[in-house]
Amino acid sequence: MTAGNASTEQPDTGQLDTGQLSEAQLRNTNTHLSGEIAMLLLNESLALERQTDRRQRAVQEERQRQVAAVRRLAAARRLQRRAESASRRARSLLASV
Repeated sequence: MTAGNASTEQPDTGQLDTGQLSEAQLRNTNTHLSGEIAMLLLNESLALERQTDRRQRAVQEERQRQVAAVRRLAAARRLQRRAESASRRARSLLASV
């Protein structure tokens, strides 16, 4: 009996049967798909970040334009006051002559 029993056992060859192969393939497929999903999510996140960066950059550039315009206006007003002051001094000097 033991001899017949030994002949029915198959030696362990280290090979996977078809059920184990499909599990291994399934794990590989799931890993591949999860990697693809991770890359898609990463790309989407980076795209959203770039959009946010663009918006922030546009807002910052607009603020810089406004600050530059305010500074130009302030400089023009200073020059106008100086010109008016110089004009008053010139008139007073002419009137005193």
